[in-house]
Formats: sequence, structure tokens, C-alpha cells
Amino acid sequence: MTSFSTNIKSILTRRLVFVVGLIMLVTLASSACAVQESNTYPVEIFSEMHYSQSFRMQEPPRLAPPADSVVFKSAGDSSQTYNVPDKQERAYDPAVAGNLYRVNCSVCHGVSGLGDGKAVRHITSSSSFYATNEGTPYKAPPNLVDSAANRLNQREVMFSFISGWNGPVMPEFGKLLTEEDIRDIVNYIFDDTTGLSQ
Repeated sequence: MTSFSTNIKSILTRRLVFVVGLIMLVTLASSACAVQESNTYPVEIFSEMHYSQSFRMQEPPRLAPPADSVVFKSAGDSSQTYNVPDKQERAYDPAVAGNLYRVNCSVCHGVSGLGDGKAVRHITSSSSFYATNEGTPYKAPPNLVDSAANRLNQREVMFSFISGWNGPVMPEFGKLLTEEDIRDIVNYIFDDTTGLSQ
């Protein structure tokens, strides 16, 4: 009988230790999950390594400087460092200006500037977005050769027209291109040797 009771005690002791251990494990796990780490959002048990200051896997590999390099100290006194040179006017190049015109203007105004670009049928369509909202289709893009000869016959007027807001279809190129690029396009429109007005 002693051996039987010792056996029972041993089994009960093991079960009790197991149950107590299981309760402690569950309590420990639930408290660890409820504790918020010091990161930007709750993390279950461990801090995420990529937020740790000591973990550098997120940084690209660093290149060692050349062996004979020296530390940069100065490029002169502050009066020379902060001087920004005046804007330089660039010389008109018909090839560059023609490419600027082709990329930015020819889709509406046509390759030769006659107002017959590939987008005209969409702009003037009665089912376009503008026509649907306004009730009438938008007018066709103007003939730039005719405009340069008659209506916008001064380069500064043409420059202002291209740079500013000109209705819902033509973009404000002053926000899209540099002043030099717009001046090149204007010169290309007025150019009577290699440009549109030839």
C-alpha cells in the first residue's frame, strides 16, 4: 500500500508542478503581450530590430574614403562663397528650340505650328470632358505662325501668353519649363530661317 500511495503522491506532485508551471507561463506570456514597448506602436514580445539604434542593417554599406583624402575646410571667405553669379543668357540654338517645341507644343499646335496637332480632335470633340461640363466643345488650338505674324506679333507678348494661364486646355508653361526654354520656343516660333515662320 505504501508503494501505491507513494506512486499517487508522485503523480499528483508532478501534475501540480505542471499545472502551476502552465499557469505561470500563461501569466508571463499574457503580461509580456500587454506591455507596450518603447517603439512607435505596440510590439508583442521583442523590440523590432530595425528600430534599434544599434542595428545598422537598414543602412547601405559605407565606402571607405581614399587613403590620400583630406578633410574639406573652406572654399574661401564667406563673401566669395555666397556670391551667386548672374543668370547667363544662353544662345538660341534652333535644334534645341525645335526639340522643345516638338515635345511640349506640337501635340496640340502641330509640327509646323498650324494648329493641326494630333490632340485637336480630342480637344474639339463634343464628348470631351470640357464639352460635357461646359456644354460646348473647346475651340481648336491657334495657328502659331498666323498668331506670331498678326495677333501676338511681339516676342514678349508671346512669352507672357505661353507662360501664363490661357484657359482650361493649354497648361501654364511658366510652371513647367524654365524661362530660357520658353524663350527658346518663342524664338523658334518667330524664326523665319529654320523655325516655324519660315
